[in-house]
Amino acid sequence: MDNRMYRSSLRASAGLLAFVVLGGTAHAQDAAAPAKDPAPDHEIIVTGSRLATNGNSSPTPVTVAGVDTLLNAQPAGVIEGLNSLPGLMGSTNPTSNAKSGGVNELNLRGIGYTRGLILIDGRRVGPTQGDGSVDVDVVPQVLLKHVDVVTGGASAAYGSDAVSGVVNFVTDTKFNGLKLDLHSGISNYGDDRKIGVSAAWGTKFSDGRGHFEIGYEYADNAGFLRSSRPFMNNYSSLVGSGTAASPYTTIYGGRLNTVAFGGLINSGPLAGLQFAQNGVLSAFNKGTVTATPSVSTGGDGAYFIGSTAGTPLVNHRSMARLDYDVTDSISAHVTGIFSKFKQSYTQQNPLFSAISIGYNNAYLASVQPQYQATIAAQPVGSSFTFSKMDLSLPAYQYNVLNSYYNVDAGLIGKLGGFDWEADYYRSENHQTTRNNNNINLQHLWAATNAVSSGGQTVCNAALTNPNYANCVPLNLFGPSSDQTTAMSYIEQATSSTQHYTTDDFNGNIKGTLFHLPAGDVKAVVMGEWRKLTYEVGSNATPTDMMDCNGIQFNCVNSQNSLRYLGGQVAIRTPVSQTVTEVAAEAEVPVLADKPFFKSLNLNGAVRYAHYDTSGGAWTWKGGVVWNVSDELTLRATRSRDIRAPNLTDLFAPAALTTVNYNDLHTNTSGIATQLSSGNPTLKPEKADTLTLGFVFKPHWVPGFSLAVDYYKININQALVNLSGFQPATQAACETSGGTAAVCALYVRQHPFSDNTSDNYPTLLLAQTLNVASLATHGIDIEANYAHPIANQLLTARALVTYQPVLRYNNGPTGIVDMGGAADGVAGLPPIPKWKVVGAVSYDITHAVHAMVQERWRAKLKQNGTPSLVFATGNVASVGYTDVNLSVDVARNFTAYFNIQNLFNTAPPLFNSSGASTQLNYFGGFAQGDDTEGRYFTVGVRWRM
Repeated sequence: MDNRMYRSSLRASAGLLAFVVLGGTAHAQDAAAPAKDPAPDHEIIVTGSRLATNGNSSPTPVTVAGVDTLLNAQPAGVIEGLNSLPGLMGSTNPTSNAKSGGVNELNLRGIGYTRGLILIDGRRVGPTQGDGSVDVDVVPQVLLKHVDVVTGGASAAYGSDAVSGVVNFVTDTKFNGLKLDLHSGISNYGDDRKIGVSAAWGTKFSDGRGHFEIGYEYADNAGFLRSSRPFMNNYSSLVGSGTAASPYTTIYGGRLNTVAFGGLINSGPLAGLQFAQNGVLSAFNKGTVTATPSVSTGGDGAYFIGSTAGTPLVNHRSMARLDYDVTDSISAHVTGIFSKFKQSYTQQNPLFSAISIGYNNAYLASVQPQYQATIAAQPVGSSFTFSKMDLSLPAYQYNVLNSYYNVDAGLIGKLGGFDWEADYYRSENHQTTRNNNNINLQHLWAATNAVSSGGQTVCNAALTNPNYANCVPLNLFGPSSDQTTAMSYIEQATSSTQHYTTDDFNGNIKGTLFHLPAGDVKAVVMGEWRKLTYEVGSNATPTDMMDCNGIQFNCVNSQNSLRYLGGQVAIRTPVSQTVTEVAAEAEVPVLADKPFFKSLNLNGAVRYAHYDTSGGAWTWKGGVVWNVSDELTLRATRSRDIRAPNLTDLFAPAALTTVNYNDLHTNTSGIATQLSSGNPTLKPEKADTLTLGFVFKPHWVPGFSLAVDYYKININQALVNLSGFQPATQAACETSGGTAAVCALYVRQHPFSDNTSDNYPTLLLAQTLNVASLATHGIDIEANYAHPIANQLLTARALVTYQPVLRYNNGPTGIVDMGGAADGVAGLPPIPKWKVVGAVSYDITHAVHAMVQERWRAKLKQNGTPSLVFATGNVASVGYTDVNLSVDVARNFTAYFNIQNLFNTAPPLFNSSGASTQLNYFGGFAQGDDTEGRYFTVGVRWRM
């Protein structure tokens, strides 16, 4: 048996063991957490309801993920461990390439980052990202106890945004003692070094009336480039138009045949010549042209180099909490959270596509004599088009600085037989994104308009316009022709800053209302008032107009002309949203201790939320829990949930960016300008959710439990961003012959009937509208087992999600079904029909503990858009095996060794349908697949 077959056999055996011992996803006990007692006599209280209940008796499915279990599976952090849960697969992370930078956003059911609610100890985490979502890297982890994942509609209990569910980070508020964690890791490729340090201390005081705890953690991830991974360095791309006549097809060794690294002349009598050497014209080898005319295999064309695959990230997080029993019935608490992190990443190299260069350019005088007569013969003031992938200029280098703080103060007390809480918190997030070497096009056009004057090479604009007196001429003719001083002149650091604040007052009172023969009727009444504010600052805005006086070519002073090649963002003066909510929830026991009815409980909740930006909305939930016996529990819920448009949806400032765009209408690839902005007319999404399930704990298999839950979610008035860039939008416009409403997203110089390259879009538009509907359904399965073998504890857990359908009706652009698809809707990740995580842990001795985990997803079709045709086959299924070995070296001191992706399995090849113009920039794998490769971590944990 060769090594490859041996590794595959080992991986299959590990996955089969995890799956057979278990079965499958989402139940409410952390039975997989290592425990010394094989039959622990305690219950884990979870938050599937505002009325605290054991998870097995909650009508809404809840998965409880213990922090120790998550860290055993993924030592890099709790968030990284959560990303492996089937219900959260497809969440973005620093290696997903789905968003710029190292954003960690959780995506329940894969239906959108803003459709799930993120909580800390039951309270909202304020928005941190430009789309109003939450980067959960702001959540301190060192004092967490467990994470509850409520996988069902929960807006009635928790408020707006809980359409797909809730992720609640639960703090260990009673922690006493001292703990230290240290770990360090390195990838199989010798990069992405990671260092993590965390410490926490907790103590009681005043004879136990008070408690204080504090924790701090530091993480430093070095990151890695795409070029460091062989599976992302093959320049693969999809070419074609996605039609039956020209289906999308994967090619390798792709090159953009309209661009050269040294510069390519695209028009005029010298067309087809390149500057392969500085100042020297030579023939350009176009290579073999593919189904996309601008892309070839082989030849001299350019491709992107240097973009980041794993984002470098330095993170500081801290948390402190003080509790004090003011009286025997009233307790006060104050919690402070502060997080600060810095991301650094690179994007594509600057691409100058089809810019105009005058035949009077002074640097043309240095080309070979045989071309001088041709140059001199051209009319005065004429020019040729020129394209260059400029490696002399570094790839765009971004820094993202983020700081988040949260101060929470409240009282908890008793009033007769009722418990009450009153709380106020304020959160604030400040994020600055800086492009360290953006290209100032005003300076670029002046610098490339170089002419001879008085025996000197100068900028033409400097001769007549004093604003260009310091202009430095730029020589573009060759791979390394650019001068350092000229590059410094055209580069300009630009930045934008977004600032979110949240002020929230909330309170509740709960308890037993009265008694029925079957038990106590419990209820909770809640109220909340919150105000969110949002503002954006920028030093590079779309209203920054060009000064074209003296510049002969390229410069255009118009409303939609870009001044900065790397994009620009408008200033958003502060806007706010005020929300008032009142809600009630009740639990009513109907039957108890009857044949086939050990208990039958009804659960219901109702909430009214008023948004000053979009009006009022009702949400509700009804549930039933039928405990047939000690072994079998049946449960069901039906709910109406909402997601109200957030401040970004409503008021996002206008942003101009450049995109590499393949226009199907003109069959032309190039650089297009895209304009996106908010929409203040949006209304809340409305979602209807149904869940049906059971929990089975057979007495004849001690330590085993199985939960199976069916879910169905339908969303109407769904918010969707319609963008001219998306292939589905293009297809809808082309199919309609230019009559569809979405054709307004393309601004062209000529009528739709013109298919020439001269009708390439001058502007693409993108805006969010209430025009979509979304429907999904599936099954979650979770199996847990804990039992001693040879006097040592074996624990096993399997989580399985089956999600065959995620149908997105985009209204004007038609229907896309993301179920089992790798691509199709902007903002939605790949949705494998089957996702499985299985883990087995065993105490080899009293001091040695081992764990094996398998992460697997099913194959994916290329795209969920029915009208697109692919010659390329499915994206293959893939599984990754992780192992962890820990040793109790001394009392309260544990050392561990962890390997992620034990067999260094590469992600299967996948390129999005826009990849033909993004060669080696993004793409090459499906979001959520492992791009880091085998990763080794060693660490120690100390508790006292």
